[in-house]
Amino acid sequence: MNKFKKSQELFDEELKYLPGGTTSNARLWHNVCPTDMPCAIFAKKAKGAYLWDVDNNKYIDYRLGYGPIILGHAYPKVLNAVKKVMKDGEVFALNNELELKLAKKINKAVKCAEMIRYANSGTEATMTAVRVARAFTKKDKILKFEGHYHGHHDYVLFSLAKHIKSDLGKKPINASLGIPNSIRNLVFAEEWNDFDNVEKTIKRHHKEIACIICEPVTGNSAVIPPEPGFLNHLRELCNKYNIVLIFDEVKTGFRLSLGGAQEIYNVKPDLATFAKALGNGFPIALVAGKKEIMELIGTGRDHVIHGGTYSGNPISMAAANSVIDELQRKEVFESMDIYGRKLMKGMRETYDDNDVDGIVQGFPTMFQTMFTRRDKITNCRAGKSCDFNYFALLQGELARNGIMIDEDPEEAIYISYSHKQHDLNKTLQIFENAVKKIKKVKKTLITLK
Repeated sequence: MNKFKKSQELFDEELKYLPGGTTSNARLWHNVCPTDMPCAIFAKKAKGAYLWDVDNNKYIDYRLGYGPIILGHAYPKVLNAVKKVMKDGEVFALNNELELKLAKKINKAVKCAEMIRYANSGTEATMTAVRVARAFTKKDKILKFEGHYHGHHDYVLFSLAKHIKSDLGKKPINASLGIPNSIRNLVFAEEWNDFDNVEKTIKRHHKEIACIICEPVTGNSAVIPPEPGFLNHLRELCNKYNIVLIFDEVKTGFRLSLGGAQEIYNVKPDLATFAKALGNGFPIALVAGKKEIMELIGTGRDHVIHGGTYSGNPISMAAANSVIDELQRKEVFESMDIYGRKLMKGMRETYDDNDVDGIVQGFPTMFQTMFTRRDKITNCRAGKSCDFNYFALLQGELARNGIMIDEDPEEAIYISYSHKQHDLNKTLQIFENAVKKIKKVKKTLITLK
């Protein structure tokens, strides 16, 4: 614990002033505290692929702020763009030219982005998207998927991965206190990649369902891609039954590719939400979509109300414009793709060499490792078969040796453009040592088939 002495002291002090000792519940490290490490690590600084805590421990960072850091921490070109506009003011309560410049770039990069409205967080963006979908269809209910996270507003905070239990059936499960039970009657929660049951629910309730909202690649119950044809299936059902298809690309947008998951899978949603990687750490989000739907956003009784004091602020606009410019350079995604593939391959080889039942699935810039005897995980219920205790041991051992992945096995491992070959070599060596050490202590997985 002495290695994290100052973090522990600061956490103990924060408990007196901040509920839970943090400003975001996800930052607490429940799996390793309080015996091995503090319940929260306090950051001091970050640069490129590295992060330092207040005890001056240095990490190769694969959490990357839960995904926003696509280019690297304190990326010079982004910081310079921000510094350039900061001297002229922060927030004007007026439009600015940078928001138009960015909108044009996104319009070219993203399939569905005929029109755009800026926000400040993924939660704000999905809240607006659902409201616009309801206004457009004149229907009230939404269909979401178990294990998919769309922010912490009431209408979507149901059936998160950690709340799914087989004995509860498939009814939507409130993920938080304070959500009125009546809202559950407006939500359907289906299993990801379940072609038949999704279709049955839509056929039965299509006159009530305004939208289907999904992460096109699940990033909040580990990383679970859609099965071949599943996104097309959703698209066809929405076309047939006048339902708005919303892709929540808060994690996948500008990370899996410049055009997000919709580019990779060649499926065009009606609306999509973006955040995280678009700002490389600066707060920005947006809703993009069909003109006929987006034009409902406006003023007056016949329009959808949307606003935000900080929406479209010049600092975030400058950052995002710079990020897009960098991501358009071919070598940026090529570099991340090579690094991510090598890391995934090396992790798999380590499991094979040490006879450990581990899998690695996802994409080079966003993936996760799971301990299971299954070949792959296709939804969050299947994910419950994994040995989360083994993962906790791995995460703690990596952190103590300078490799930062999230303590939550339902999060993701992220890659940035700043990760280089020497980081890869060090990561794989520490990873191999960690796997060997854990296997001596825990020789078998506790998993379900």
